[in-house]
Amino acid sequence: MKVIFSSISYRLAQFNGAMGAGISSQRITEEDRMKRQNLQNELRKMQNSLHVTSTSHYISTEHYRNWDVRLQYASLFTGTIGAGASVASKLAWKMMVSNIPRLAPIVVATSTTSLLLTAIVNLPQIQNTPGNLYQAHFRSGIECQYLERQMKFFSETEVWDSKVAWETLAAKYEKFLRDKKEVNSKIKSENWAYRKALKKIESRDKEKKAKSSSEQEVNPRSSVE
Repeated sequence: MKVIFSSISYRLAQFNGAMGAGISSQRITEEDRMKRQNLQNELRKMQNSLHVTSTSHYISTEHYRNWDVRLQYASLFTGTIGAGASVASKLAWKMMVSNIPRLAPIVVATSTTSLLLTAIVNLPQIQNTPGNLYQAHFRSGIECQYLERQMKFFSETEVWDSKVAWETLAAKYEKFLRDKKEVNSKIKSENWAYRKALKKIESRDKEKKAKSSSEQEVNPRSSVE
């Protein structure tokens, strides 16, 4: 009997030990799952921020590109007038001044304006010209969009891959933070464009929800299934 009881006690001890180990491993898995979920939530916030920023950069791109086109046309127009006025002034400057004295300052102003516009449009060294601004915003918009897609792929694949260690995930997250800071430091999104981007994205989301709800009303059986 003592042998039987000792055997039963040994088996119970083994069973309790196995249960304890199972609970411990389950607790560690749950902790890991929570960490990965929090990481995915942070990545989604960064994705949303990059999406709004890239949209604002594209809005600024369109704005400054339109201004650049206008300046190009203005430069061409005033340049043509200024060139004609310059030729005319060389041929009959004294006659024009004596006959039409008010025309002289107009000719000088037109020539000066044409020279200024040509300089503003064609000098790449000036960073705040519309031509340089729209190119800078366009490049930043592409970089933000590319980084956003990288984060999305990482969030939907590696974050939930059990073979990828948590240290690796944390290191990649830190790299994403550095990349995001570097992209935003090149040229900042303008406040008016950022607000416009938020409204644009909000409007798109409302349209998608309205379209989805209308499709469900048309096909209620498929939505139930």
